[in-house]
Amino acid sequence: MIDLSGVQIREMIIHKVGNKAREEGVIVSREPYEIADDEIHKVLLKYFLASFKFETFYKFQHEADLALNEIYTYSDKIFKNSASFHEQSVHILRHLYEQSTHPKVKAGELYIVHFSNIVYNNFNLDAIGIFKSENKDVFLQVNEHAGSGFHVRSEQGINIKKLDKGCLILNYNANAGYAVSIVDLVKKGNEEAAYWKEDFLKVTLLEDENYLTDQYVRMCSNFYDDVIAPSTEQTDKKEKLMFINETIQYFARNEQFVADDFTEQVIQEPEHIQIFKAYKESYEEMNELPVVAEFPISQVALRKVKREFKNDIQLDTDIEIKVKNESFEYLERGYDEEKRMHFYKVYFNNEA
Repeated sequence: MIDLSGVQIREMIIHKVGNKAREEGVIVSREPYEIADDEIHKVLLKYFLASFKFETFYKFQHEADLALNEIYTYSDKIFKNSASFHEQSVHILRHLYEQSTHPKVKAGELYIVHFSNIVYNNFNLDAIGIFKSENKDVFLQVNEHAGSGFHVRSEQGINIKKLDKGCLILNYNANAGYAVSIVDLVKKGNEEAAYWKEDFLKVTLLEDENYLTDQYVRMCSNFYDDVIAPSTEQTDKKEKLMFINETIQYFARNEQFVADDFTEQVIQEPEHIQIFKAYKESYEEMNELPVVAEFPISQVALRKVKREFKNDIQLDTDIEIKVKNESFEYLERGYDEEKRMHFYKVYFNNEA
């Protein structure tokens, strides 16, 4: 979906932004930073881009008019006129400063970068990156002194494997708010996390194949809990895991999700198929999803959601059973009348 193998930095500038509540101010660079050599270029690309997973994309929004979203407008002006890069970078800096009022927001360097040669959905695009470094690590610098051994000293610097905050704005579908990917090391739910995504960028989820794949796998899981399980006399975790795995296998082996094909291959029971169609309509309305009968499946999003659905059965006797996708047929559930307890029976040929 996205290819960064040929990406280049066209232009880059570094400012510094403080916490407005502490009146730390900003430091504005007068001109863009000239990258000295290819090695620095490679290091910067790694620092800026390696932390992006591209599992979820966003788009800029505004409740009244998209043009009133500050970062959307500043980015749009750079895309349309690269000569305005410095001017717009200062606007971005000052807008971030205005949003940096939470007491836990740290001062840091702000890098604004204009990239070229990014491939997204088979289009060769330019992009704007906004990155902030807030934390410094301690590094040891070891120098050899001729004839006297080595000298060790400590230095503070930026760990290029830990991007604190970042966003990559792809020059794609401008009228709908572009396609935006985000990095933020602050955990979700933390009040500080809101200022980067909600206050500074003001983005909402982009309803692309990543989003739809994630949402529809979750919908199928909820369908089992809400419909299939209550209609079955005896349900267990194994049955749900089998259903989830059949759902995931459908997504894994197909390039397109087609609702009718899915119901025939996975739901199967005619009674449940009719209920699923009604459930899907209700779920789409409740979660404000686009009403679709089919859409391209994102394997990137599928890998992400698979990590959340673990094939393990937790028992109240402190026993945990982990089952691989193809092994459910060797696991049998029963009930012992004498002990008045449920049990699982495992079939196998040899022990490893």
